[in-house]
Amino acid sequence: MTNELCQLAVDWDGTVPDGGMMCDEKLDGFRAMYFAGIDGVPRLWTRAGMAIEGTEHIRHRLSLLEQVAGCRLFVDGEFVVDGALAATKTWCERGWRSGEQAGVFHAFDVLRFDDWRRGGSDMPLYERKAWLQQLIGAVDEDPALSWDWREGSRGRDEDRPAVVIVPDEWIFNADDALDAARRVWVRDGEGCMLKIADAPYARGRNGAWRKVKASGPWQRNVT
Repeated sequence: MTNELCQLAVDWDGTVPDGGMMCDEKLDGFRAMYFAGIDGVPRLWTRAGMAIEGTEHIRHRLSLLEQVAGCRLFVDGEFVVDGALAATKTWCERGWRSGEQAGVFHAFDVLRFDDWRRGGSDMPLYERKAWLQQLIGAVDEDPALSWDWREGSRGRDEDRPAVVIVPDEWIFNADDALDAARRVWVRDGEGCMLKIADAPYARGRNGAWRKVKASGPWQRNVT
């Protein structure tokens, strides 16, 4: 089994396979994953395996997804504080010691925890993303769950989102990919992620996910 905790991307080379790819924004925060540690307690973790403290509001919300799914989950995404990498770094280094909760978890993938432990899931990405949307929708639509306040929060978590889905679009060629990336760059964002829709989730770096950043090998292949 791979030592990597999550699937990792390669640099985009400027090409798009026949049939197109799914595309979502590459958020500027900390890559984060929700899963149960060796003590059996689910937490939010960095890709280096460090627990992200001060995120009980996020952990609570994701635990409701597990109630709907009926099984332990591995949820992949990006942890962002105040919409910026600098604020996220500050929080992870010392901000959480204030005792307050901070940040939003931008979820973009989900698989069963047991599959993650084995190294990945054969379920294709488009099905995993649809499942993630179904789980979050089921929590939002069930009054018994959507009003299930985290212990000790007294409802304060309701004032801000804890978990949101990263939206995606379909791109068919390199021009579409660059158009999507430029819409992010004009807002000073990092870029986009291109993903093969029918690819499985495999822990480690592979070509199923490709990052489009302002500079990279794609410049040699796109005019």
